[in-house]
Amino acid sequence: MKNLKKLTRKDLKDLKGGGLNDCGAYFPPEPPLPGEPYDCGCNLMWCAKRSACIHQNMYSPQICE
Repeated sequence: MKNLKKLTRKDLKDLKGGGLNDCGAYFPPEPPLPGEPYDCGCNLMWCAKRSACIHQNMYSPQICE
């Protein structure tokens, strides 16, 4: 356990999927027009009622459509 490398804050964000890439972007800069599909990427799905990308395991048609 003594030779574990200390991780910086940026390293931790990169491991989680946030940080400088788009995986943490839940609100797209240009949301799609109503009724149009949107590719959120990173295992996220577009929820029209919330106007945001949400995780696939939280998506349900009753909440989002």
